[in-house]
Amino acid sequence: MLAFSNSFQAGFILDNKGLLLDPRIREFTPENIALILKHTYWWPTGEAGLYRPFTTLSYLFNYAVLGDGDQPSGYHSINLLLHLGNVLLAYALALRLVRKFWPSVFIAALWAVHPVLTESVTNIVGRADLLAAMAVLSGVLIYLKSMEATDWARVVWLAGLAIVTTIGVFSKESAVAILPLIVVYELVWWKERRQHQVLAYGCIATLLPIAAMLYQRSAVLAASPPAEFPFTDNPIVGTDWWTGRLTAIKVMGRYLWLTIWPAKLSVDYSYNQIPVAHGTAEDWLSYAIVLAVAIVVVLLYRWNRTCFFLACFSFVNFVPASNLFFPIGTIMADRLLYLPSLGLLGCVVLATYASERSPKLKIVPPVVLGVITAGFAVRTWVRNQDWKTDLTIATADVQVSPNSFKLHRLLATSLFESDPVHSNIDQVLAEQEKSVALLDSLPSALSRPDAYRQAGYYYLVKGDRVREQGHAQDAPAAYQRALQALQRCVSIDRASRASYRSTGNPITSALPDGDSQAYLLLSIAYLRLGDLVKAYEAVTKARALDPLNPQMYRQLADVFLHQHRNNDAEVASMLASAITSLQERKWQDAADLSERVLHFNSTDYPSAYYLNAMANLHLNRLDPAEKSAREAIRLDSARRNPRTSYVLGLILAQKQDFKQSADLLKTYLKALPDAPDAEIVRKQLREIEKSSQAR
Repeated sequence: MLAFSNSFQAGFILDNKGLLLDPRIREFTPENIALILKHTYWWPTGEAGLYRPFTTLSYLFNYAVLGDGDQPSGYHSINLLLHLGNVLLAYALALRLVRKFWPSVFIAALWAVHPVLTESVTNIVGRADLLAAMAVLSGVLIYLKSMEATDWARVVWLAGLAIVTTIGVFSKESAVAILPLIVVYELVWWKERRQHQVLAYGCIATLLPIAAMLYQRSAVLAASPPAEFPFTDNPIVGTDWWTGRLTAIKVMGRYLWLTIWPAKLSVDYSYNQIPVAHGTAEDWLSYAIVLAVAIVVVLLYRWNRTCFFLACFSFVNFVPASNLFFPIGTIMADRLLYLPSLGLLGCVVLATYASERSPKLKIVPPVVLGVITAGFAVRTWVRNQDWKTDLTIATADVQVSPNSFKLHRLLATSLFESDPVHSNIDQVLAEQEKSVALLDSLPSALSRPDAYRQAGYYYLVKGDRVREQGHAQDAPAAYQRALQALQRCVSIDRASRASYRSTGNPITSALPDGDSQAYLLLSIAYLRLGDLVKAYEAVTKARALDPLNPQMYRQLADVFLHQHRNNDAEVASMLASAITSLQERKWQDAADLSERVLHFNSTDYPSAYYLNAMANLHLNRLDPAEKSAREAIRLDSARRNPRTSYVLGLILAQKQDFKQSADLLKTYLKALPDAPDAEIVRKQLREIEKSSQAR
């Protein structure tokens, strides 16, 4: 495990940042456990159609029980321990199949230090792969033990099989492979064994937890917004059936090569790093490689059935993420090779040991495999260094995947964040331009608005820097480029939201009508270019989409100042300060400022009523709080802020009007059933209903 000892240097990078945004792992409470069981994996920040509650529970264990919080070392320790456990299980399984010590050692050793495994071990969110693999490996071993046991001992082993299957499938969906693996094992040695009864028991023990997972998963997904599978993450979703399957086979060729020669690794293969299949020479080469390997695997059944089973082990574990039968969230990912690579490396070891039949070559297999293991270990050690920060991983991987729009965007973001004064803005823009250039040919419905929004923001920064440096005549060009990028962002966002809503899921109707940050930046761009009318229109749209964001009112105040509407600017600034005071829990300041806003202009700032209600509620001034909350609801005809109903419900609960309070909390939960505080509100609702019945 020395090869992974430097993995502790890696921080919360890439998707790992999402861990710290998950409110469910902050405290070990029944409410948070319920949230984990009732919601999808990336809730509440996104939807990818994944349900992995046991993996999320393991993060809760790290964050709240072990107290690791935002310190990555504890998470890496768990990952490394899980991987070590998997290596021991891999050795045990290899020894059971091969029945020779050194070949089994080398199978486990090659797999233990294979560089492609860094994306599952060093990458904290690779834990789902680690847990699923542990379940599959231990499950197969437990099944083999159950074959040898009798009576109650067999029942115990089968119960253990059901338990590890449950843990596996609730950690990652790919753990369903345990069932077909058991079937494949029996079929491979059917002539010698013919264990009908044992096979039936094993299938039942694994099928029950798989069925339970599928049922719970379908219920959770049905209550969630539709999963998003962006074309730019996996172009296969936008192709016809045959092109999609051919592209998946082409990618299989890449996976095979990556297992044998893991010199070039990448965390991302997004659009357009792997173009869809079009019959190019590279496509045909991949088809030929996959076909050749398939033929060899078929022949292995006659030559070496252990090797044949290992090849089937690899394929069965790979199929759920292969894009062969259904598209997944990515066209290719190194982490998807975590368990499949074990079977392939097992075949390599057995093929190498085939030369041992000649006495003169007996020393060759251990020497060759020892050298390969050492080479893999060195490559893994070097690769772990890339995982330190977003900047290091982006800098390394953009060389491997130069046509990935996402890696250029990541590099631009990392460079921007690495320099507080943004003196490197030209370098940032160069990378961001490469990102959007890869997307420019796509229709709006298939493109990504965030790449253009970032480009617009960076050009605004460049324009401001140029102006501050005394070159005001050069600033308009940068602002014009910002405007073009942001207009493209809004166009793409509009098309993407329309496409998303076309799924017909009623939950999508509650989603915002646009990207508030894009309209905010658009307003800034118009203001910099002197178009005050459009600057006002854009910030008005931004404010409507996000009425409790102080940035919106600061920009509105800036627009008013340029229009010489000083009184209006002062009111907008006051509202921005009121929101900030509320966020900082300065209740009296928030109450006073919102009251002043309502005194000057209550018509144009209905959100001030909500702020006033919240502030007075916390100050225990219930009558003015109720008055403001009711007025906020009356003015919010579009129901853009359902939380006002919740606030009024809390006010009325304190005034012991429990019936109306319960109705208002139900209104809030109906509008936002998946809100981060939904479980807390449901608990409050139950308490209020109990109080109502007691009266």
